[in-house]
Amino acid sequence: MHINELREYQLEFEKKRPEFKKRFKKISLLRDRFVRGYSVLKIQNLKLDEYIVGKGEKTFCNRIENELNLWGNMHGSPSKKFGIYFGVLGDDQTRKYRIGKKDFGDDIQVAFYNVKQEIIKLINDGKSENYESLKSNLISPMFKGKILSLYYPEKYLNILSAKHLDYFISFLGIENSSKSELDKRSCIMNFKNSDSVMKDWSMLEISKFLYQSFGNPNDETKDKNLPDELKGLKLKDFPPIEKIRSEVVDLNICELTGKKKSRKRNRKPDYERQSKNAKRIGDRGEQIVLKFEKDFLKQHSKVRLSNKVKHISKKDDRAGYDILSFDINGDEKFIEVKSTQNPIGKGQIQITANEYNISQELSNYYIYVVYDAGGLNPKIWKIKANDLFKNKHVKLITVLYRIELKTEKI
Repeated sequence: MHINELREYQLEFEKKRPEFKKRFKKISLLRDRFVRGYSVLKIQNLKLDEYIVGKGEKTFCNRIENELNLWGNMHGSPSKKFGIYFGVLGDDQTRKYRIGKKDFGDDIQVAFYNVKQEIIKLINDGKSENYESLKSNLISPMFKGKILSLYYPEKYLNILSAKHLDYFISFLGIENSSKSELDKRSCIMNFKNSDSVMKDWSMLEISKFLYQSFGNPNDETKDKNLPDELKGLKLKDFPPIEKIRSEVVDLNICELTGKKKSRKRNRKPDYERQSKNAKRIGDRGEQIVLKFEKDFLKQHSKVRLSNKVKHISKKDDRAGYDILSFDINGDEKFIEVKSTQNPIGKGQIQITANEYNISQELSNYYIYVVYDAGGLNPKIWKIKANDLFKNKHVKLITVLYRIELKTEKI
């Protein structure tokens, strides 16, 4: 997401932020009461029925999941996330004590002791931000995230769903190479802290901003629940960026044959929706190319150069290119990214006058066309701008004129 677009979302949120801050006071008081009531010593001395879900409203697990639901939603995931619980399992409808993870042991009391030790270790490691130890902790990722955000709200984000973390990282265009939910939460918090507008927002404010601005993942809305009029409007969510495996392809530019047939439209085109979709695909393509360039340099033992690759268009749309990268000799590459969800074949890309002019001034100016930008294995076609523009089979068509004029009253 480019900076100007982010600022527009922030401006809309700013109108409601004072109201949200008032609402946050109640849940913050509940959090304070919970954390004070469950010190490390208190957790160490908890009895099984004081901890477990399925044994009343005032247990440790039930209060975290339900009383503090507004702090971070854990509903929808099975009770085994707590490590040990009281309830049913699949077809076995007998309500009894059950161990959620075999790593904790086979005996109920032994497993309960081990769960408590892991929670205590989690709280202690969370204070020092010992990420390696936090990642190896046996507590389930969602429960782990909730505990850390409750005890250290200034450090750990309260968005608990992995799908939601991926959705926001993709929407914001944040760089990420880790599958760890801890790292993903850290990425979003670092994004917040590095932004001049959001750096002083609380953890509750940044999570509210994300949900208020971008909603939930589209894939969570089932087609069967949508009216027919809305089914064609739902966009497919992109896969997590760390799972993307791009492939560079060499393509020939072929001669254009035949005229493009005009399609009859039954309704007026939704230009606003088309623009938003194009912007979303364009941002994704830039995210893919940024990852590809960094990974390429690292694979060629050019870590220092990889760290210098910059996503220019996020901060400056006037530069005339999207990404500043380097070849393995250390020479700068200026990359303009064009993206499509379509596979390789006939298509079109749009170049602004500014991009064209900059491409004529910079000798190492490349255009990267990303095909299948919404998939797991996008294809990247790299071509020097001048080679593209000078190709006899490429057709440059003027689609926009700027009119300069001066007027006066008659």
